[in-house]
Amino acid sequence: MNNTKQFDVIVVGAGISGLLSALALSKEGKQVLIIEKESFIGGVCRSYDVEGYIVDTGPHVITRLDSGPLKYLMDRYFDVIPNFVPLGDYYVRMNGRIKSFPWSVKEWFLFDLIPMEDRTILMKSVFDIVYMLGIGRDLSSVSLAEVAPKNISNDTLFFLDYLSYFMVGTPLTEAPLSRFIDRKEYKQYDGNGEGSRIGSYAGRLYNLLIGGKPTDQMYPKGGIQKIIDSIKLSLPKNVKINLNERLMAINVIKKRVNGQTISEVEGVTTDKEEYDCDVLIYSGNASELPDLIKQDLPEEYVQNVKSIKKVDSLSVWLGLDEKVIDTYGTEMWVSTDHSKLHTWLIPTSNYNPYLAPKNRQLIGFAFITPENLNTNDMRYMARETIFTTCPELEKHVEMIHHQELVPEKACWSINSGFGDVETPINNLYCVGSDAEKRSMGLTRSSYSVIRMIKSLNLLNNRSNIYG
Repeated sequence: MNNTKQFDVIVVGAGISGLLSALALSKEGKQVLIIEKESFIGGVCRSYDVEGYIVDTGPHVITRLDSGPLKYLMDRYFDVIPNFVPLGDYYVRMNGRIKSFPWSVKEWFLFDLIPMEDRTILMKSVFDIVYMLGIGRDLSSVSLAEVAPKNISNDTLFFLDYLSYFMVGTPLTEAPLSRFIDRKEYKQYDGNGEGSRIGSYAGRLYNLLIGGKPTDQMYPKGGIQKIIDSIKLSLPKNVKINLNERLMAINVIKKRVNGQTISEVEGVTTDKEEYDCDVLIYSGNASELPDLIKQDLPEEYVQNVKSIKKVDSLSVWLGLDEKVIDTYGTEMWVSTDHSKLHTWLIPTSNYNPYLAPKNRQLIGFAFITPENLNTNDMRYMARETIFTTCPELEKHVEMIHHQELVPEKACWSINSGFGDVETPINNLYCVGSDAEKRSMGLTRSSYSVIRMIKSLNLLNNRSNIYG
């Protein structure tokens, strides 16, 4: 390449993963260029105004804020920390009744939205899982359907189906069991920066049998945009952001190192310019990498990323002319009727009244989009689900807003591909929800960013490294 525009790091994409990467690497002393095809930053982690209501790009909950990956990144790199408010409880709405989500064995046996016989049978399945953990079986290859009893009621199957779709984005037959015992990892730090996995088995048993309501799940006061604003205010001067610029190709060269030929990133070509760089951080869809790299990639890698299956969702925002839902928490609507959709509800203005005009209420609904539904049918079914489940909402609606989104770039599915932070190309790294399997959403993306900066050896000899 003849262009003289040289950067230490180029970050492709100004969504949350790209912005966190740029912030971390620039704070570690790197000269960073961010290339973003849109006219705004934040991707599906931003907020905007609709008729006086401040809607997020999909309902959001931020998890593991006590000691998780985003907390680590904020403590280390943010100059401005967002304010968070506790999420509250999770409620399950099913067959016209509402109960708190059962987080422990005791609560499970009191969870009478499904039959007692089924609860007892499912607890036996939990002990079967404990046995599999004890013998070291890899639960990432075991589906939820494989351990689900065959003689449980349809209502219980619908409940498990809900958990599968909203935690993994796939049906029971594709959902790996490991996802459902992923709430936390238990580590004891050794003082040299690396956490040893002491008590991991005991920790997983605790999650399965005792659990307890999570106390580390929050909502950013003022909307998800506040996280983006905090990153923007924390970016140092050695970060440049180019908006409205589309990546066309990742430029790779062949080099001889220690007698072997390796492929290494040289830079990128956009629709406006060519840029050299030492390191490229790609936060787009990993499935598109084979089309961007004009060089042979290992066939196994290509087949893997090409088989990644993303999660499609529909969000519906309702602006109400008065406060209708008083719940301080979220609701999980489990549909036992095929004419309705599984639904997740969060009354965002309950956490901050300024998200809605005075004396109004803003409520967000999330739906996982089935593969066989087009946009119009999906919107129709979503509205029918909302207004038949809670008819009192319809008479108070003064604003309705739809969003078709991709909240996860990769399903955590047994039979589909999944990306990784490291790639076959030297100094090319991926970040985002298709580069890390732990957790979901912003938390998953934060895990990938930490793995990336560790892979660059920028966190050596640091204390309390998470991930």
